[in-house]
Amino acid sequence: MFKNRVSALALLLLSGAAMPMASTGAIAASEIEIIRDNWGVPHVYADTAYGLYAGFGYSVATDRLFQMEMSKRSALGTVSQVLGADKLGYDIGTRADFDHADIKAQIEALSAEERDILRGYAAGYNKRVAEVLADRERLLPKEFTDFGMEPSTWSDFDVAMIYVVTMAGRFSHSSSELDNAKVLAKLEKEHGKEKAAVLFDQMYWLEDPLAPTTVPKPSITEKKAELAPLDGTRFSSLLGKTVPGGDEARPRASNLWILGPNKTTDGSTILMNGPQFGNFNPSYVYSIGLHGAGFDLTGSTPFAVPNILFGTNGQIAWGATAGPLDVNDYFQLKLNPENPQQYWKNDAWHDMHARPESFKVKGQPDVTTVVYESDYGVVSQIDLQNNTAYAFNRSWKGKEIQTLLAWVNSTKAQNHDEWLKQAENVATTINWYYTDKQGNIGYVSPSYLPLRTAGHDERVPAKGDGSMDWTGIRPFAEVPQTYNPEQGWIANWNNRSAAGAVANYEATPWGASDRVDEIMALIAAQDKLTPEDVWNINEKISFLDINARALLPFLLSAAEKLPADDLRQPVIAILKNWDFQMIRDDDGRATSPAVAVFQRWVKIMVQDVVMANKPGIDPTAAVNRVSRSTQVLRNALLGDKSGIEQKYDFFQGADKSDVMLNALTKTMAELAKEYANDKPETWRMALEPHVFQTKNYRGILQTGEKEAIEVGTNMNRGTQSDLITFKDGGVTVCMITPPGQSGFISPKGEKAPHYEDQVKLYNDFECRPQALTRADVEKAGVETIKLTID
Repeated sequence: MFKNRVSALALLLLSGAAMPMASTGAIAASEIEIIRDNWGVPHVYADTAYGLYAGFGYSVATDRLFQMEMSKRSALGTVSQVLGADKLGYDIGTRADFDHADIKAQIEALSAEERDILRGYAAGYNKRVAEVLADRERLLPKEFTDFGMEPSTWSDFDVAMIYVVTMAGRFSHSSSELDNAKVLAKLEKEHGKEKAAVLFDQMYWLEDPLAPTTVPKPSITEKKAELAPLDGTRFSSLLGKTVPGGDEARPRASNLWILGPNKTTDGSTILMNGPQFGNFNPSYVYSIGLHGAGFDLTGSTPFAVPNILFGTNGQIAWGATAGPLDVNDYFQLKLNPENPQQYWKNDAWHDMHARPESFKVKGQPDVTTVVYESDYGVVSQIDLQNNTAYAFNRSWKGKEIQTLLAWVNSTKAQNHDEWLKQAENVATTINWYYTDKQGNIGYVSPSYLPLRTAGHDERVPAKGDGSMDWTGIRPFAEVPQTYNPEQGWIANWNNRSAAGAVANYEATPWGASDRVDEIMALIAAQDKLTPEDVWNINEKISFLDINARALLPFLLSAAEKLPADDLRQPVIAILKNWDFQMIRDDDGRATSPAVAVFQRWVKIMVQDVVMANKPGIDPTAAVNRVSRSTQVLRNALLGDKSGIEQKYDFFQGADKSDVMLNALTKTMAELAKEYANDKPETWRMALEPHVFQTKNYRGILQTGEKEAIEVGTNMNRGTQSDLITFKDGGVTVCMITPPGQSGFISPKGEKAPHYEDQVKLYNDFECRPQALTRADVEKAGVETIKLTID
């Protein structure tokens, strides 16, 4: 399969940098040319930014009109207008997050050229809406009729809000501080303050020095020597060393690995990115090429976002994963008992700002609510009985559009300096990755990191009385970043970005166990990797129960003392021979009984060791990341070898080996009862298929409920996969963005040719070529459209 893929990629190999199409002067300012390839991917050509982005908006509207309509409503908080009162709560919460007047003011402040990007996108979108409404019987997507809706036109504000909510809101607007505070309060009630403090520190640490980081640590040489790909052996060598974990809910984690020319057998530089947004039908992501007005690129992006998040312009290539830095804080407010719309700050009562929000609701009168804001952001979690409330403060408030434009402008960069300059203007938290045709590789985790006062415990809300106010923003030079690291490669799987306090995030359970070590192990195991090796990492990690390397060595080590005739030996043998893969057979069950045995054993260990001590944490033992409960368990097993000091003994003095083996006995008893037999080889656990869901990233329907697509085994991988390779002065691009480029279902129920034609490729770990140069676009082109948009 890979050989065929390479030959396809070779068709796109460039001899050098492509000049921007704007230099030809062949297309007038309002004239747009769109060439679609044999996968339905459009390439837009225009001389102006307005025209270029008009072609962008027109193309997306052609393929995803109903999905775009529901994405807009999801972002603006107008879902209940078309789906009814059941969605009013969603709309109210969405509208509270962002003040529309603030976003509009940011747009008004843009230069004419930058605003043309948003205006053009909206104009192109609206042109397609007009065409659809003029030819409903052929062009109106079936869902509009099914849901009793009409497509709406867009403004530049609507375009911007898609980014604000889809990217900034979804990936930077979060905090665990309130939940952490609840746990601490529960611990104090259960154990008293002194013991609670010990438990809290042991379970909600800010930094584990053993946690792997994307910015290489000075001890990387020693770290590399410890790592080895999982093969079901060498368990004893893994005890007490840096080993991987997984994710809370599968699949949810973006990943990326970049190899420089000294790490590849053919001297190529390879960027492999698997951004994970969730799996949806129609696809969450959209492929496109933009050529002209200083842009000359090919890539993909979340389908409604007016920028190319993953791609190349022939000189550089870029990718991204979710940001890991702490750019938000909750502040606890003391409310005035006589007037709860006032809070105490700097020895005086301050009025909150009231922002009315109105909602049109299908089938009932309009609803009006009020959002209250303080100097610390939107006020929520109001407790009038105790005169307390919490406000959510964002360091990036007012910088949303600045951040969007920085991302847009970064795609025009021709070298690392130009790219990094744009990163300085990114206020939200995000991970950015870089390669170029000269073989350079880089990583930066930009954001506006607040300067917090001494004594501010980032794990819980700060005091909102003026005593713990932020004092500024950290210099850009302090954010995590690396350029051409000595090891010659960079890897990330939503893990910790770097060592040190700057990289802390509210006690995220990054520890010595992290899934990223699966990627690191496969890279570090060889001096140089072939292009096929680089691509195949994706398949090797997609089905792993990543807790296996983290926890199974402890059990197998304990089992070494068992006599040969011990009744547990057959199960131990099954675990020893397991390759840690969770593959779904034709009958929907795991191919190996080890999956059921190991996962039940982990569940019992968490319950009997961690939860028995009433720690107040979520007992979930996930299979794709060492969750907090399993991370706590592993640290307890490590004892004094853990990166987190173990002051509290979760084993309560019991022999750890005995506890683990007793848990295995209990596991066998439970599974024998569940499967109605005592034959371990038959204990094959049911596994979920990989499902492309019909609701969008905000949980709002974006097509009919019957349009869900299922394939194979659930994969712990990106929503899409991007393989960008620089070699011999040229670049090749291979992408997979399932289910397909188009989401169009005709009024008669007929699906577009490219509706789901990438599903099999995705399931088989294949990818399709995507052109960059005009010559290669024309070679792959099957349709050309010319438009005039004023």
